[in-house]
Amino acid sequence: MDKNKIFAVVAVVIIAAAAVGIGIYALNGNNSNGDIVDSRGRTISIDGDIDTIFCIDCCSLELVSYFDAMHKVCARDSNDAIIGNKIYTQVYSQFLSSLKVIAVSNAEEIIVLHPSVVISSTVSVEDLNQEQTTYGVPVYGINADLEFGSEAWFEQITKLGILFKEESRATQINNGIKDLIGDITSESVSDVSAYACGMMFYGAGNFLKTSGAGDYLPFTYSGVTNVMPSNPSGTGQPYNTEIQEILATTFDYIFIDGSSVSTTTGQIKDYVGSTTLGNEPAIVNGDVYKLMTYKVWGTQWDAQLINCFYVASVVNGSDYSWTFDDKANEVIDLLYSTDLTYDDLAALQTGGGCGQVTL
Repeated sequence: MDKNKIFAVVAVVIIAAAAVGIGIYALNGNNSNGDIVDSRGRTISIDGDIDTIFCIDCCSLELVSYFDAMHKVCARDSNDAIIGNKIYTQVYSQFLSSLKVIAVSNAEEIIVLHPSVVISSTVSVEDLNQEQTTYGVPVYGINADLEFGSEAWFEQITKLGILFKEESRATQINNGIKDLIGDITSESVSDVSAYACGMMFYGAGNFLKTSGAGDYLPFTYSGVTNVMPSNPSGTGQPYNTEIQEILATTFDYIFIDGSSVSTTTGQIKDYVGSTTLGNEPAIVNGDVYKLMTYKVWGTQWDAQLINCFYVASVVNGSDYSWTFDDKANEVIDLLYSTDLTYDDLAALQTGGGCGQVTL
């Protein structure tokens, strides 16, 4: 074989080897181009660095706001723009108000936007794939139904850290939340019962909208007995019950979600006048309290964690070395880069934050 042919063969081998190496390098996600697995188990390919982000549906933008990626959001889902009582929208209100608002139904505008990635909480893998085809950009699926204390929730944060190339930040979030939960559960011994109500979930909250045993983390972490059963549908979400079911139980406390304090307290007064609700220890002793809004356009995990500390402080306050205000501010400091305090953010919510309610 002459020298030219030998050089040609060697060149082909070198090029082929280099191509294989580059392919492996990309698949391992070690450069700006690579395959990433989202929270729905889909593998998507990110072409280049993520410079711009568009978030679809509930909880997507909230998860982005926990990372140093908020400034990359290039437009805002119109639903997110009209729904209030969300902490992340209060923290980033000035920035978010400057963004173009786009209806998800207007696919043409999203296509023109051409973000580096769309982050979507669409449930169906088939629908996520269709969104990706329609928009012509990678669509990363998140799971809005996860509870923040679960391993699946922590894994979702870890995966987002990989997506944003902020692995250390993801670790900080996860470890911080685990430590905060430990601050509640390590000293949480309670023999009281409570009724939770007022969640805004697929409709406005009211006294009969409840969250049952095992589904309501402020009670779970505080060692409080939830007098209502878990959602009969098995979804773990808030559901409507009947007044007769409530009256069949006995509870020491009532906790009302901040989204419907006025409506719910009015209903309580009506039921006290027309039923035996007034005999409940919670009513007799005046142990009725309001919380931060945690169910509004999906789960507000930040508010839910703050609520855990408030419930624990009310029912087990003397057992703790910490105060509620300190821990509420720790939650804000962990999740956001802001000078705003818990008091600042609570004042902006419909219910005014956590506190005792006078009927």
